[in-house]
Amino acid sequence: MKSDSIIDSGLHISLDLDISLKANSFFQTNLVNRAHLANQLLLYDKIIIPTKDFGIVPILINWLGMKTFNKALYSGTFSFLRTKFLLGYQGKGVGLTGFFISPGEKEWRWWQEAIFGKIDASIEQQLRNMCPFIDRKERKYITDKIISVSKEIEHDSSFFEKNIINETYVDISNNKSLSMSILQSNKKILDKNDLKRLEGVKINEIRVLNLGKAIEDSIDLVLRISEINMEIFMSTLSDNADLFTSEGAELLLKDKLIRSGIGSTYLDGFLYLLELNNIPDIGKAIYTDSLSLPDIWEIREGENSKEFRKWLRKATTKDAKEIVKLYIESLKNKTLINSLPLKILRFAITSLVGAINPPIGLSVSAIDSFFVEKWLSGFSPRLFLDELSKINIDLAK
Repeated sequence: MKSDSIIDSGLHISLDLDISLKANSFFQTNLVNRAHLANQLLLYDKIIIPTKDFGIVPILINWLGMKTFNKALYSGTFSFLRTKFLLGYQGKGVGLTGFFISPGEKEWRWWQEAIFGKIDASIEQQLRNMCPFIDRKERKYITDKIISVSKEIEHDSSFFEKNIINETYVDISNNKSLSMSILQSNKKILDKNDLKRLEGVKINEIRVLNLGKAIEDSIDLVLRISEINMEIFMSTLSDNADLFTSEGAELLLKDKLIRSGIGSTYLDGFLYLLELNNIPDIGKAIYTDSLSLPDIWEIREGENSKEFRKWLRKATTKDAKEIVKLYIESLKNKTLINSLPLKILRFAITSLVGAINPPIGLSVSAIDSFFVEKWLSGFSPRLFLDELSKINIDLAK
């Protein structure tokens, strides 16, 4: 775990074309999300949050309180990756698509401008409408600071078509488990065109993925894998940041390398799992109001906690027991910690592909994959695996 940053899809609020206030409200009131942030604050120095409408900003203010939020923002703990398009699955044989809504004859409502408008207007709208207690001057300071720690994701349509949409279809077609699941649930011969015509969405409909729910059918699965490809792309924009992603994503990464000409024998050292057993479940303390997020912030800012995170960057699988020990020692309230249930954290650690001695003649210029090209050039993300959103599922049930 060399990176001190993580791109956290667990804090990404998936939006559709309904009123975004609904999705943001559900996200804010779900204690699982608050507990997730608590865990990440103790494991990472910097948390990079993907967003479309900056609706996460007033939620963070609500959870942390204004004082702690400002400390986190101005210390560089939070930064944001923003894309204005929505990723969806459309009927009538369109399949995966990225879409954007422009204002028509009617003006945008404020939450629509937050999704599709300029970055400054998006943040301003969220703060003005969801945090009316913040005065104009402070709102301007916060908006300017958030802009300074945000990146807008930009890429042309050909890049998106090749590296997100087509890459997703190839990922599924070349993975026996995933392709069989979709085949059995749709009763079709599986090829790229079939993946554009999956059952479950009407001709005039577009479905987007709700990241807070389990994958329920083939379309959800296709959307989740496309989101993983977007996450990998975003991580290349963020100094080799770790990823919070679905369990099973690590196998997709290996598949990408194999189909690009790197034989499986060359990838024996590409991937290994780091499992941290008997970690105190801080989330349980959040559920029961035994700890608040400002309490978590105080623990995080302690010297023991800072030293733990610094040491964690250099740790290997051989250090798993020591990691757990140091993590517990970094938590100051031992009486409370001892009363918490225990859980497991799982990381997939990827090695530098260029150091695996790939076959002679295989070069970056010969690779027809943005993602593999990045690995051969030295990109090696670490994956924080989310067991609740496994992608390798049996859709035939």
